[in-house]
Amino acid sequence: PPGSPTRPAILTGRKPLHTGINFWLPNIAAGLSLNEVTLAQVLNRRNFTSHAVGKWHLGFHKTPYTPTFRGFSSFYGYYEGSEDYYTHVTNGGFDFHDER
Repeated sequence: PPGSPTRPAILTGRKPLHTGINFWLPNIAAGLSLNEVTLAQVLNRRNFTSHAVGKWHLGFHKTPYTPTFRGFSSFYGYYEGSEDYYTHVTNGGFDFHDER
């Protein structure tokens, strides 16, 4: 089954029905609503530092949707839903990020 609904549910603590991501996210301009508060943002308020590693797949069409703008201090991984683990290419483009 697609993992798209699970990822925002874990990061927000809300059911997929309430996050707006109830289906697999194809490669379109979509993502977790900027109104949603992520676990990383909550932890930051309590002086924790959080880091994301692996697949993001919660939106990258605009910078505010990317991990380091959603509460994570760093991100090491890829934005889209799938990629080649050796070449880091998906849909004809390079998709690997080391953001600190």
